[in-house]
Amino acid sequence: MSQSFETFVPTLKHQKLLATAEAIALENDKVEDAKTLKQATEAAVAYFEKYRYWWINDGEMIFDRETGLLWQGNPSNKKYYYCHQEQANQDLAPLKLGGLSDWRVPLDAELWKITQTKEFPLKRGQRLRLLDYHFWLTQDNKVLYLDESNESNKRNDSWSDARVLAVNSFFKQKPTTLIALKAFSEKKWKIRPHFITVLQTEIDQCIADSKFSHDIYQTFVNNKEYWLKNPFAIPSELEQLRKFLTTYVNEELKEFYENLVVLEKISKKKYDYKPQVDPIAVWQNIDYISTRLPKIDALKFTDVEQGMWEFFVPKALQGKYTKVQSKQFCRDRNPVLDIREANVAIDFGTSSTVVAIRKNGKDELLRIGMQEKDFAKDVITDQQYENPTVLEFLDLQNFLNEWQSESYRPLVDWDNIHCSHEARAALRNNNSNTKVVSSIFARLKQWALRNEQTAKVRLRDQQEYEYQLQPLTEYNPVKGQAIQIGKDYPQLDPIEVYAWFLGMTINWRERGIFLNYYLTFPVKYSNEVKARILAAFRRGLQRSLPESLIYDERFNEFSVEELASEPAAFAAAALERLEIEPDDGGVSYAVFDFGGGTTDFDYGFYRNPNDEEHDEGWDHVIEHFGSSGDQFLGGENLLENLAYLVFQANGSECNKKKIAFTKPLDAENFAGSELLIAQTQAAYTNTTLMMSKLRPLWEAGKIDLDSKGTETFKLINKDGQTVDCEIAIKQDELIKFLENRIRQGLKDFFIAMNVAFKQQHQKLPELIHILLAGNSSRSRIVLGLLGRLDDEKSKALYQLLLTDLAEIFEDLPNLEIHLPLDADPKNAYAPTAKTGVALGLLRLCPGETLKVVNHAAEDNTDSPFQYFIGAFRRDTLQVAIHRGQTYQEWAELGKPLNGVLVMGYTTSSSAALENQVKRGDKGVFEQNLRLSGNIQGHKVFAKVLSPNEIEICTAQSLDDVHRQQTNNNRIIQLSI
Repeated sequence: MSQSFETFVPTLKHQKLLATAEAIALENDKVEDAKTLKQATEAAVAYFEKYRYWWINDGEMIFDRETGLLWQGNPSNKKYYYCHQEQANQDLAPLKLGGLSDWRVPLDAELWKITQTKEFPLKRGQRLRLLDYHFWLTQDNKVLYLDESNESNKRNDSWSDARVLAVNSFFKQKPTTLIALKAFSEKKWKIRPHFITVLQTEIDQCIADSKFSHDIYQTFVNNKEYWLKNPFAIPSELEQLRKFLTTYVNEELKEFYENLVVLEKISKKKYDYKPQVDPIAVWQNIDYISTRLPKIDALKFTDVEQGMWEFFVPKALQGKYTKVQSKQFCRDRNPVLDIREANVAIDFGTSSTVVAIRKNGKDELLRIGMQEKDFAKDVITDQQYENPTVLEFLDLQNFLNEWQSESYRPLVDWDNIHCSHEARAALRNNNSNTKVVSSIFARLKQWALRNEQTAKVRLRDQQEYEYQLQPLTEYNPVKGQAIQIGKDYPQLDPIEVYAWFLGMTINWRERGIFLNYYLTFPVKYSNEVKARILAAFRRGLQRSLPESLIYDERFNEFSVEELASEPAAFAAAALERLEIEPDDGGVSYAVFDFGGGTTDFDYGFYRNPNDEEHDEGWDHVIEHFGSSGDQFLGGENLLENLAYLVFQANGSECNKKKIAFTKPLDAENFAGSELLIAQTQAAYTNTTLMMSKLRPLWEAGKIDLDSKGTETFKLINKDGQTVDCEIAIKQDELIKFLENRIRQGLKDFFIAMNVAFKQQHQKLPELIHILLAGNSSRSRIVLGLLGRLDDEKSKALYQLLLTDLAEIFEDLPNLEIHLPLDADPKNAYAPTAKTGVALGLLRLCPGETLKVVNHAAEDNTDSPFQYFIGAFRRDTLQVAIHRGQTYQEWAELGKPLNGVLVMGYTTSSSAALENQVKRGDKGVFEQNLRLSGNIQGHKVFAKVLSPNEIEICTAQSLDDVHRQQTNNNRIIQLSI
């Protein structure tokens, strides 16, 4: 008996894996059997078709492959007169050969045809004789005379003494080879070709019995050609006979018989059994099933230095484990042994996410959710480290069952949900397939920003099952305790799911386990939003850890924290990559971080540490301030606006076909838009389809259209039906929109830069390094406006921006504009315009020697305030509260008229310039503050509470406000 070993495995996972492994093994059996069957069939058919005549049942019958007829192998010697055909048929009635009845006298054409071939097994004697006899009876009272070679004289009604060679039409028509072989198998007939060939086993049996079998006799003695040439060639002495027969051994015949056995066996095989699968084979695919990570090597289970985390059983989990038998000794491994003392930085982006790890002073970037074929490629591009922030729901119900089945490393099936690269590939490869497009959720970060009133998002998988997402909540796991999936636990949080996929790749068994994670956020995200996202990441990343680790004291080290803003992190990486050295006075820089969802602005100095900082251990210092941005200037938002403009221009077609679409948050309504704008899954899908078509226009400056400038789209109408729509796309107008929108964003960037440096430094530096971050900053429009391209179109754009700069700056400083960082062919992990944030974040982690001083954080406990607020005079916004306003500091807004103050607010940096923002301008919003009581002589005051919240009151003076002698106190939510 073979030795077996006991292995303890987690019960639930093992049951699922075993069922999967058994199904795979069964399917592999089917595939292997199909392959074997195909090979055996092809070989058997090829051999069978080499020969026309086949002996059946040791000479009982002869099969003619050309006609499909069966002939009697040993006809009777009884003779009939030509007119006694009826008697002959009566004599044949009881004849049973091979279990067949219905033997008959042949037609003269049937009999004549076989006499014309010398290979017919019964041909023997002179001329055309059969069994050396010349008269043979046929139907219609005819007799064939086989000594007459002239066909016209072959029939004679008066001949007598005719023998009968019975024939059977078992096959109603000429069968195919496979039909014939199948019939022979079902009848259990033994078949053999009429050819000079024998099997070695037959030779052995022949010699043992000292006599010929019927088949060997027929093969040699009855073969006319051989017999005529060698009438006395068959020896009688046994050893000589053995040598003689051996020369005719045919291995092909042996293979033919073996193939027939295969055909019969496999055709009758039933796949209702459970294959025996060894635990190693069961568990080898655990990483592949969920995340398409590589199959686990067998040595991982057995090597003394290896072992499986899942097989390690802490006392607290013993009830969840099952004992199984294995052919080899499988080793467990305490996951604590694989904890890596390294930090993980995550740049959770709108369109893509970057994950960076620093181990032993070296950086590493990770690829998430790659297609299997891409993992095998030798060439790795920098884009592969930009992991799309996308989920694709193929079967949401099955996924939810798997996702909620257990807390840690649930056995999710990749066939039910795709993540990142493969999800985006599905979108781009099927951008006209509404079923696929509807199943893809690519707005995770935007969804996190929504409040409970606007967060109603419906998912629809490829099985057409719909699910309404609940708003993102701050549901944090309890520090140091295991996660429990209960009724209060979020059923489906896409950010948690995405974080879990990240964690499963980060904490891959070949890489190790990481406990310290750092995230960075856009400068304008409020603490509330950041807390919700951090909570989702804590849950997702914790659930990617081995469950047995949760019961070790080192699990208490697990943390997911915010660290620095995105532009500050990028500056840390870019300054180093560009080899910009700090000095004592500080090198001035400005970051224009043009991402997928927003554009962030950040300004600062890069300097040497002062004496106190040097003594503390710091090597260099970044001071940053004036953080702001453009909430809606992002690559994906621009695409959504382009789609909106195209639909608007094709409003007549959309109305006629009942097509709805979504409106970007920063877009304006148009006449008739109320009939076309909707917040439905169909509208979202239509917008996504249009964005996919317009993406090349944004990324490359052009899309291919027909000569009329139109494209036919399959869109979903309000009845849920897919309809063809002829959509006109005016590329020049869309490009003009992009130019104007990006120009405005750059103008706001330089306005904010002017304000930030003057507030922090009282004056503008002589030289400022402009650092371009985010993939959208690679746009030719951006580079053209900044004067970094030489074509005529770009030069014209540059002149427009110079006009703006002259309006902003009294004395324009020197601007050294650095091109977006490209990949380094010698270093795959060098910071780029996109990966720089995550790699820079690693340089800011605890223990690193780069100090970051955030002046905004010193003034406020939350993110910097991002609005300009005031009242209108002569339809011009008179700003009272500026961006970056200190929290809890009261300021006068204005005087109410008839009990109402029309408060205006905007995030546009143009408001920093006097009298630049007009009432009704795009991006300028209003709220009517209706005030009660006796407010004669009162003014309206306000103070900042949070990034999106202010408190207002009425009072006669600011001193009264400080003395709390106020009325109409209320909190105002600012929303766009």
